[in-house]
Amino acid sequence: MENKVNVFKNKNYTLLFYGVLVSNVAHILFNFVMSLYVLRIAKEVYGETYAPLVQGIYLGVAGLVLLVFMPFGGVLADRINKVKIMYLTDYIRGFVILSVGLIIFLDPASNFKLIALFAMNVILGLNSAFFNPASGSLLKFIVTEDELPQASSLLHGSMSLQNIAGLILGGIMFSAFNIYIIFFINGLAYLISAVTEMFIKYDHFEHREDRKIKVFEEIKSGMKYLYNYKAMFSLLIMALSLNFFIVPILNNGFPYFIDYGLNSEPKYLFMNFLTVENWYSIILIGFSVAGIVMALILAKAPKKKSYGKSLMRSVFAMGVAIALMASVMILYYLNYISINLTLILTVISGLLAGLASTSFNVPVQIIMQNNIDQNQLGKVISVSNIVSQALIPLASLLAGFIISNFSIISLYILCTFGLGIVILVYYKKKTYVHL
Repeated sequence: MENKVNVFKNKNYTLLFYGVLVSNVAHILFNFVMSLYVLRIAKEVYGETYAPLVQGIYLGVAGLVLLVFMPFGGVLADRINKVKIMYLTDYIRGFVILSVGLIIFLDPASNFKLIALFAMNVILGLNSAFFNPASGSLLKFIVTEDELPQASSLLHGSMSLQNIAGLILGGIMFSAFNIYIIFFINGLAYLISAVTEMFIKYDHFEHREDRKIKVFEEIKSGMKYLYNYKAMFSLLIMALSLNFFIVPILNNGFPYFIDYGLNSEPKYLFMNFLTVENWYSIILIGFSVAGIVMALILAKAPKKKSYGKSLMRSVFAMGVAIALMASVMILYYLNYISINLTLILTVISGLLAGLASTSFNVPVQIIMQNNIDQNQLGKVISVSNIVSQALIPLASLLAGFIISNFSIISLYILCTFGLGIVILVYYKKKTYVHL
């Protein structure tokens, strides 16, 4: 029977949807710009050889802060008003980014700018550690069970749309405007999002227990709950391993290619009207466009009793896409293919990766929202994020070290080889059939 649910008739969901839309567009724009800006500022201070290592440390610090404090955020999300956590952290992020934008506007020395960027990075990571579990576990409390699949799919699909808007604006603005303008836009967007989130209403006593918060006991409880859910825990361990090998290609490899590869080419495809930053945004937009297509497909798909086999197919598809992406880059750096062919094949591999990523992420969200006790949901989501992302800071740091001390080709070879081993091991374990 056709699904006639219209989740946008739910006022609270609509407020959440558009509040996230406003902040995320600016957030994606900001992260896009920072991936290039930090590399270039580090190059001014430490030179071309060690700039990738500084960028790796920058990425690693943000991830480490997020991982250390996210369990505390998960515990609080299960004990106090999730909406209040969301808008307070958005206010803080907005004012911090505006402050750093003002520092950059005053144009101090490059090393002072780098210090300000690292300090901002720590504060933003800390606030994300509290915002993410609260926002991630709120959906179940503001939509009905019938609305949940559509709400989850559309929210995830809208993130891809937000990526597209943010990346287009980032590519245009980074090449056309001063960097501090982007800081001001991003900071204001967080403040607007915070105001919107303040109007979301729900009964937070539904998940609140009237007892003193014991953070470490709650974290232990969330970990135990997740560990006893064997199939999900196994899936998250696999995601942990995949992220370790995929994230360096995307977060370290792409900015390096843009700044050290494409930027050094005398000619490249459509260079008369596309800057190197525009090409960077196009590559990432391909990933997001594919994500939207897959999210729309999943939103109309009937609810499944089991998602295990489809999740495994998505993992295989992601492995193929990333392997293609890495192979293209290796061939480019070895001068076997031209820059134009490199750009075309990289966009294609991004499209494939976007399809696979969304076809994996949406079912995982649905499984967790449907099968986890609502009183445990916040802490379990935070623990699951920690499990799946625990090695990302180390991966970013090691990637910067490998690029600076060995070569970018070494990074791609190691990541592709590791990715293949992870997929093969998980496929043979067969635990995914229980999801």
